[in-house]
Amino acid sequence: MAYPPGFVDEVRRSVDPLQIIGEVVEIKRRGSRWVGLCPFHNEKTPSFTVNEEGLWHCFGCTSGGDIFQFVMDQEGLEFPEAVCSLAERGGVPVPSEVGRSRQAGQSVVDKNRVITVLVAADEFYRDQLHGAEGARALEFLAKRGIEESVVLHFGLGFAPDEWEALQQHLVAAGFNEHELEAAGLVKRRETGKGTYDRLRDRIVFPIRDPRGRPVAFSGRSIGEGEPKYLNSPETITFTKSQTLYGLFEARESIISKGFVLLVEGNFDLIACAQYGLPNAVAPLGTAFTEDHARKLARFARKAVVEFDGDQAGQAAAERTVGILLGKGFQVNVVRLSPEHDPDSFLRAEGIEGFHAALSQSATGLDFMIQRAGERADLDTPRGKAEALSSLLEFVVPISNRVERAEWITRLAERLQVEPRLVEGAAADVQAKGRLRKNRVRPTAESSENQRSPASWKVELEKVTLAERELLRAVLEHPEWRGQLEEICPLDTIRDARVRALLEAAATCDADGVPVDTGNLLARVAQKGASALMSLVRLEEKGPLDWDSARNCALGIYDDSLRRRLREVSKDIQEALKVGDHELFGQLNKEKLTLAQRIDSSLL
Repeated sequence: MAYPPGFVDEVRRSVDPLQIIGEVVEIKRRGSRWVGLCPFHNEKTPSFTVNEEGLWHCFGCTSGGDIFQFVMDQEGLEFPEAVCSLAERGGVPVPSEVGRSRQAGQSVVDKNRVITVLVAADEFYRDQLHGAEGARALEFLAKRGIEESVVLHFGLGFAPDEWEALQQHLVAAGFNEHELEAAGLVKRRETGKGTYDRLRDRIVFPIRDPRGRPVAFSGRSIGEGEPKYLNSPETITFTKSQTLYGLFEARESIISKGFVLLVEGNFDLIACAQYGLPNAVAPLGTAFTEDHARKLARFARKAVVEFDGDQAGQAAAERTVGILLGKGFQVNVVRLSPEHDPDSFLRAEGIEGFHAALSQSATGLDFMIQRAGERADLDTPRGKAEALSSLLEFVVPISNRVERAEWITRLAERLQVEPRLVEGAAADVQAKGRLRKNRVRPTAESSENQRSPASWKVELEKVTLAERELLRAVLEHPEWRGQLEEICPLDTIRDARVRALLEAAATCDADGVPVDTGNLLARVAQKGASALMSLVRLEEKGPLDWDSARNCALGIYDDSLRRRLREVSKDIQEALKVGDHELFGQLNKEKLTLAQRIDSSLL
């Protein structure tokens, strides 16, 4: 999303980061900094550090960044949402082109106004549940064994069996038809004239944003109405593929327990909470998506998947596990018998039954192997080949060599295939994947951007010491930047975050503004840059002199040449293997040139 020049920096200056962070973390002053217990992982000794600029870093879990990153991680927001949230707190007007929605043929509707409408609707639904109209709904909930405390905790409500009950209430409260339609609360009649309530005669589940505000509703029929579940349409406040039911209520438990429990339906989630599993979330009328995984990765890197036991539920579980494995999650799968869903299973077996099932749960890849065996005859060569082909799709991308080797061994054992054949098939998949890119050298930026958001934190400490020190040199001595860039051009720097920050420093020089935290981060869109900035700024180190900075630049340049030489040597072998003689000649010339440049750099 594009913002007017200076808007993001104005938002940054409008808020007190120490106050905002202090609302979540109890921070105490220690010299020129503040320290406290990290809100993003469990710890007993404070390793969470903040400075006066509002940069924060946890030296325990390596998360860090500026005030925007803190709000994103704490509330599970994307950057544009964090900007708007902080703008609201700082009293900075959001530009008219940001945060507005237009329904076809209607006037522009402000997002804050839509939220206000949804809050009023939320109150109406809750009042209806506990009023005379809600007796049937309360009886329905009681028959399912749902306790009043859980009903209140999730703010369940009831939409009466009337065509315009909500609409009349909200119009009387001062809202207009366009605002109700923009909020997804009403639906236009087929004649085009007038609207009617979208939810009628349904239990209502409010769907909340990271600040606890309702952004949409999900309705469950208690009569003969179809479909059984009906969700709000997508609006300026609600995107199904990015929203998980119960995440607002569950996020603290997800962090404290260290894993998220994924279930399919609203009542599955409600049952989990009632039986002491408050870390459960559920997709909303849509398949689990990569956006869902990215949201969850802000809170945990482990997931337990417990979907319905029937064929449709297990197929959905397989898709979900595939996404989670692809995003680097550690996954376990609780498989239920075909007649059960998580709700019915808990009511039948209780929390003890869940823990017993969890103790016997399969790992994500074991589950995928089981599913492959259910689709193909693993006693036949063709069945084994089909299963192996589909499973290597998940095994090959695993970056940890030990973990990948372990899974290759398991695949070989399960499929009763010699390990060397599985290893060879995996190597072929890797080689074909690289050659498919026409041997274009993958840049650090392209490979970095394929990682999930949370892996930026995991990978942070893999930034080399030389790159961190080079960045520190430019931050502490901006006057050295030009000389260091002559020694070590930006395209020789491996880490995309370091490169992006140094490019931003050059932009600051060109714009005639100081090379400071605010100006740098306002010019950087690279994921993970603010976390790296916080690490470099908050590491306690002595003064850095010119000779040390120069040696870092020389080391990075030399390392880039040697790294490329290794890549080319490996590519030459692969070119020979596939018989690409033209490519072999090109790569051999590049190898000779690289060797000469390395020799000259040693002089």
